[in-house]
Amino acid sequence: MTETAPPLLIPAAARIQPAGHQSPLPADRIVHSGNAGFIQLRSAQLRYGLRRDGRAYLTEVARFMNRADLNSASFFYFEELFGRNDRAHFLISWKSPQDYALSVEMVDHDTEMADLLESDRVTDEAGTGDWAKTIVEASMQERVMIPQHGGPEPEDGEHPHDDTWVEPAWRQCVQPPEVQLNTATAPYVVHRAVQARHGFRNEARAFAFAWQNRVNELFAGSVTCYLYEETFGRMDQLHWLIHLRSLEDWLRIERLADHDAQYAELFTRQWIRAGRGGGIWADAFVDGTLHDTLLVPFQIPAEA
Repeated sequence: MTETAPPLLIPAAARIQPAGHQSPLPADRIVHSGNAGFIQLRSAQLRYGLRRDGRAYLTEVARFMNRADLNSASFFYFEELFGRNDRAHFLISWKSPQDYALSVEMVDHDTEMADLLESDRVTDEAGTGDWAKTIVEASMQERVMIPQHGGPEPEDGEHPHDDTWVEPAWRQCVQPPEVQLNTATAPYVVHRAVQARHGFRNEARAFAFAWQNRVNELFAGSVTCYLYEETFGRMDQLHWLIHLRSLEDWLRIERLADHDAQYAELFTRQWIRAGRGGGIWADAFVDGTLHDTLLVPFQIPAEA
C-alpha cells in the first residue's frame, strides 16, 4: 500500500502577514510604496551556512530602524519567493533625502546602532564575527527609485506632496486611495524592472502607464501597481511594484489578454509612430531586461 503525505493544513495565523506588522507605528503614519518620496531597494545574499544568524541580525535591524521612527520611514524586510534562496531585500520608504540623512547621523552617533554594526553576531568553526560575516562579499546592492512623474492627472487637480521629495505614487493610481495596496498592506509584492531604450524613453513610459492603469482599473482591491524610475543609477531603468492580495491574482494578470480586449490591444498598438520607424511596446525596451522578482515579507515574531 502506497503511503501518502497528510494534507497540509495552514492555520490562518500562519499565513503571510503584510510587512506593516514589522513596524510599531500606526498604519496611518507609516511611509510605504504609495506615499513615499523615494524608495531604497537594498538586497544582499546570506551565506547558506549562516542563514539563521543572518536572518536574526536583519530582524534586529528592521526592528531597530522601524522603532527609531525617522519621520515615519519604513524598513521592510522581504525575502524572495521562487527566486534565489536566502536573498534578503529591504524596501526602505522615505519621504525625502533629508530623512535619509537622519539615518546617516544615527550610524555616526547612536550607541545602539554602533552595537548593531560592531558587536559579534555569529560564531562558527572560524571564530566569531560581526554582521558582515553572514553576508556574501560584494553581494549587497542598492537602487534608488522615485515615483514616475507624468501619469494621469488627479481629478481634484491637487498635488499635496509638500512633505515628500516628489509626488507620491498613489497619485498615479486610478483606484480609490482606500483600496490601494502598498508595501505595508500587501502580502506579496512583485518587483518588475526593465530597461527602456533611450531613443524611445517617452514611448516606453507611455506603455508602462497604460499597462499599469488597465491592471489597476480591473483589479481594484486585489492588485495595485505603482511605476517608478531609477535615479542615481541606470538611466531609463523603469520599475513597477505590483502589490498582490494573493498569488492567484498574478495568474489572473498573466491570462488577462485572453479575456480583456482593451488590455490585449496594448500589446499590438503602434506605440512608436511611423515617422520614427513604427513599433509595438516591445520595440521601446531592451530585449532580455524585463525581470520579475516575487517578494514576501519576512515574518518577524512579536517581541515578548
